[in-house]
Amino acid sequence: MNRWTVRVAWMLPLASVLAAMAVHHLRGAANGPLIFISQADYPGPEALIFTLGLTVSGLWQGWTVWSMTAHEPKPWSLERMVGLMAAVCVVAMANRSMYNHLDAHILAATGIFLFGWIWLWLVQRRSRGLGASTGTSQRRMALWFVGIGFVMQFIGVAVALNIDSDITMPTEGAGHPWWSVAALAEYLLVAGLWWGIATMEQDLALLGQRPVPTTEP
Repeated sequence: MNRWTVRVAWMLPLASVLAAMAVHHLRGAANGPLIFISQADYPGPEALIFTLGLTVSGLWQGWTVWSMTAHEPKPWSLERMVGLMAAVCVVAMANRSMYNHLDAHILAATGIFLFGWIWLWLVQRRSRGLGASTGTSQRRMALWFVGIGFVMQFIGVAVALNIDSDITMPTEGAGHPWWSVAALAEYLLVAGLWWGIATMEQDLALLGQRPVPTTEP
């Protein structure tokens, strides 16, 4: 594993999401200034960018997880299994549009957020055990971003649905800001996941190394 393995793992999904959302807004298809990321998976060129970009991102993420745990004493460690589950959820979400498969899409997105957070925490725990210090402080902040974003999004969606259950996504002129709060929380959550992946480049030498067995004197 090298630094470009890690860089592509966060740069590719970032570029895919930004491109899809930009096309969605430029086409005038967005139903508000602040939208959920998945709303960019709308029929048209943005759907192709979203689906293809995030499918490849999920596969690459799986390869990144596999490479990072290649030298672990237990190949099927909890870190590897959880990381691969997060990658599978990325691929599933990319191929289950919220417009046609809402329940499956929500389930996959929730899997990304939960498995992604747990995976980052497991990487953080392992890196601290290996004596890493460069990326741990930033990764700790990234974990807080994910956790706070997840809670804020849950609260925003719950309150918005309680106010008007007929509106199920950010919509301009909805009469209340809670869907926008949920959308902003999702940005914070996803940014935290990508930031957490990016910090791994700083501890690359330790995270990708083969553990050295030690003997007690």
